[in-house]
Amino acid sequence: MLDFAFSRRDFLRVGGLGAGLGIFPFSDQIFAKEDMVSPNHKSVVWVWLAGGPTQFETFHAPIDFVPEAHRPVTDIVTHKNGLAFGGLFQKLIKQGDHLTAVNSFSHGDSSHRQATHWMMTGHHNPKRENTADSEFPGHGAVVSASFGSNNPINGMPAYVKQGNIEGEQPTFLGGSHKPFDPSNRKNLTPKIDMARFKDRKKLLDDLDKYSQIASPQAQSFSTIGAQAYNVVLGNAKDAFDLEKEPKTIKAMYGKGKIGEQMLLARRLAQFGTKFITVQYGGWDMHGGIKKALEGKVPSLDKALAAFVKDIYESGLSDDVLLVVTGEFGRTRLNKKAGRDHWSSITPMLLSGGRYSHGRVIGSADQAYYPTKSKIEPIDVAATLFDHFEIPRNIQRVDRGGRPRYLLEGNGKVIL
Repeated sequence: MLDFAFSRRDFLRVGGLGAGLGIFPFSDQIFAKEDMVSPNHKSVVWVWLAGGPTQFETFHAPIDFVPEAHRPVTDIVTHKNGLAFGGLFQKLIKQGDHLTAVNSFSHGDSSHRQATHWMMTGHHNPKRENTADSEFPGHGAVVSASFGSNNPINGMPAYVKQGNIEGEQPTFLGGSHKPFDPSNRKNLTPKIDMARFKDRKKLLDDLDKYSQIASPQAQSFSTIGAQAYNVVLGNAKDAFDLEKEPKTIKAMYGKGKIGEQMLLARRLAQFGTKFITVQYGGWDMHGGIKKALEGKVPSLDKALAAFVKDIYESGLSDDVLLVVTGEFGRTRLNKKAGRDHWSSITPMLLSGGRYSHGRVIGSADQAYYPTKSKIEPIDVAATLFDHFEIPRNIQRVDRGGRPRYLLEGNGKVIL
């Protein structure tokens, strides 16, 4: 009979550590190391313009003569490589050599919820409007399941969200691949004396000596638990501390929320987080679009320009891929001086990775229907796989015990 020197209450206290952290669901069975993709330094920063951003006044401004109702409500700024942005993106256009605009991205769903799910997963779920079942895992969860839910060196969460986005759920991949919310970052610092905290760690280490009698699920506790302690005892919490950035860098990004989010995204990528989302909503502009854009774009322009400049000047650009998009585009001006939903073209901007930039991919006609090199959501998923160097044949087991490909479909790499 084994003699463990701790009470049931002590065990519950130690077990409660995982719940306090909020990112390490020990009950989920994890894959063996050989099932994981070889570690690399690749990251994606996914900027989500929730609500349906207007292509006219963002990254696909019309440069040829168009009917009055199709003309942008702002000026147009252009770059020698063919980029044409809304005139409020004066800082971002200067980074044109490092940017690629996709002018032929289209999917055909004008429902906010369904289109967002399609974009965030690469799969269309026409039932998503009326069901709570997301069915397909989000891109960030797929990346987390491919590499592991935490950085093996410092325990950084692989998937971090800044704001909620439809379709970000891990579904059949399990709770260990949910995105970590930085609003919970205080949980990265122990709320008890460090000596006592380390004693608890020693207790779990002692329990691990008996792992040969435990189930595979129980054995996985020590693996994920070690990552949890790496977070708390290591420097992962420093990644979330913007005060460690020079004042000049913080000023370059801007003081507003989007500036801080983009700066945090760059720090997280540096510290080893694989997939970072930034939700910047408010683009469902059915009326008064000119005034709405004047309040929405300048801070985004500054933050995106700073991010692109920063990753290229700091040598991060080969490893960090920036994706800026939303669920769909907008129609011509309506009677309320706004724009309604338009699912035939969605604005998309890309930067970084090991790809060639300073170009425009695809084209559309004056009514904004794609005419050349049509790009679809599955192609975005394929591009993410290519960037992360994830094998296309990688599989995980779903809730029914069935192996599932994490990339289902014949997507092509966009860049």
